[in-house]
Amino acid sequence: MTDNIDLVVLRTVENEFEMNMITAILKDNEIPFLVKNKGSGSYMRIITGSSPFRTDIMVDKKSFEDAMELIIPIIGEQEI
Repeated sequence: MTDNIDLVVLRTVENEFEMNMITAILKDNEIPFLVKNKGSGSYMRIITGSSPFRTDIMVDKKSFEDAMELIIPIIGEQEI
């Protein structure tokens, strides 16, 4: 039996501070997530410890509402 995971973007962040805050909230609440760097962001993060590119924080679609309820009071809603 395989478990299909349908990943959706929870939040797109532009800095390390916001990324670390959101991922800490998700970890504390045991919500699995994936950090997807844009452009050469993964390489930049390895070399310099940060990335000048946007980063998507992704969660399973089933966890999306719970994750949003946790981060919105702290981070606020994302402007489009």
